Amino acid sequence: MIALLYFVFFFLIYLPISIWVIRKSYQFAKANYQRGWLGGLVAALIMYNLVFWDWIPVILIHKYLCETEGGFWVYKTPEQWVKEHPEVLGQDWGNNFRIEAVRKDFGNRLQRNWFDSSIYKEISQRSEIDFTKTINRREIKIVDANTNEILFKSVNFSRIAPYKLWLSEPSQSEGPGCSKSANNGAVNEFAKMKKLVKGDKK
Repeated sequence: MIALLYFVFFFLIYLPISIWVIRKSYQFAKANYQRGWLGGLVAALIMYNLVFWDWIPVILIHKYLCETEGGFWVYKTPEQWVKEHPEVLGQDWGNNFRIEAVRKDFGNRLQRNWFDSSIYKEISQRSEIDFTKTINRREIKIVDANTNEILFKSVNFSRIAPYKLWLSEPSQSEGPGCSKSANNGAVNEFAKMKKLVKGDKK
């Protein structure tokens, strides 16, 4: 249904009106100033920015954030941490955890998933961080609760624009810092840690 509405709007309303406006502007500028191309160009820019004004800014901002702030960092490997904490060996953390909602503000949430008294996964979600209210920031950290030491973390930026298909995120985010591997880095490392703690060698 949404695809049909977009088709009707762009091809039956927006595009015909844009062509008509550009054509009229071209004819007016040519008749009065002998520069039809200039009138057509100005009209085309106006019609473009009526709908797509935020396209290029969002792409550039997203790319910049991914390249400068996005990524995956390991400060202590799962093997190192488990070696330093032999008391956790044999525990089955699995997918059972206690949820602590640290901050519930809409668009600025912070949640901790406690798998053991000594470690938790912290998920921070900030929505609409740019002036177009399109880009979201998500950070995942695995933290040693006893020392507050961050073991590893992932920071990713995504684009969410349900009513603007041209702003929807591609299969792989802009820049290596927001790639799928970087986005899932902390989760994958924690999965490895849970296997080490349990003693699962598979």
